[in-house]
Amino acid sequence: SGFVQVLNQRVNHASRMELEDLEFIKDRLRIIARQVGNCVEISRRYLSFLRRQSDEHAPRVNMNQLFRDLDQLVRVHPSLHENEFTVTPLTEDVGVKINGTDLIQVLLNLTVNAFQCSPHPHRVEVGGEVLHAPLDLTKFKDGPNDRILNVESMNNTAPLVKLWVRDTGPGIPTEILPKVFHPYFTTKGPRQGTGLGLNIVQRLIKEASGAIHLHTQQGKGTQFTIYLPATPLLPK
Repeated sequence: SGFVQVLNQRVNHASRMELEDLEFIKDRLRIIARQVGNCVEISRRYLSFLRRQSDEHAPRVNMNQLFRDLDQLVRVHPSLHENEFTVTPLTEDVGVKINGTDLIQVLLNLTVNAFQCSPHPHRVEVGGEVLHAPLDLTKFKDGPNDRILNVESMNNTAPLVKLWVRDTGPGIPTEILPKVFHPYFTTKGPRQGTGLGLNIVQRLIKEASGAIHLHTQQGKGTQFTIYLPATPLLPK
C-alpha cells in the first residue's frame, strides 16, 4: 500500500517521465508483485490449516514454516521502523498442536507490541526450542517481574515447544505488570489500540492447552515465553 502511494505521487507530480522515474517505478512494481505473491502464499497456507482442523492426527502447524511466514510479514510491517528484528528457527522442527492462524496472530501481536514499547530503535528477537521433558511447574511463580498464566490448565506432556518474543525496550513498570492481560487495558493513546491484544493472546494459548510466562525488568526489556504441546512432523 505504501509503495503504491509513493508511485502515485511520483506519477502525478511528474511533468514528464524521465528514465530515472521509469526505473524507480519498475523497481517498486517488482517489490509490490513479490510482496503480493508472498501474501497470497501465506493466506493459502493458513486457509489450509483451517481446512485441516478436523484431522486430529496431523500437526496443526509446522513451526519453522510459521517462523518464515512471520519474518516475511514483519519485514513490511509499519511498526518495524528502524528497529532490529531477528527470527531464529528451531534446530529441531516440530508440529505444534494449535491452529496456525491462532499462533501467527499470537506471535504477530507480541512482536508488534515489542516494537511499540519504545519510540527509540531497539532489538526484538523471536525464537524457540523443543523440550523433551515436562516442565517443573513448581518453579513458575508470579513476582514483581513475572506473570504466569494458564499453568493450571496446561498440557505438560512432552514434547513441548518453547517460543519466545523478547525486546531490549524499557520494560514494564511494576505497578502495570499485573494489569497487562486485563481486557481493554492499554498504555497506548486514543486510536492506537483496543487493549484486547494480550487478553486475546492469553485466550488463544489457553484454548491450545499452553501456558505463558512474562518476565520483564525495567531498563532491560521484556520477554514473553509460550509453552505449547508439540508433535513430531509427519512425513510428507
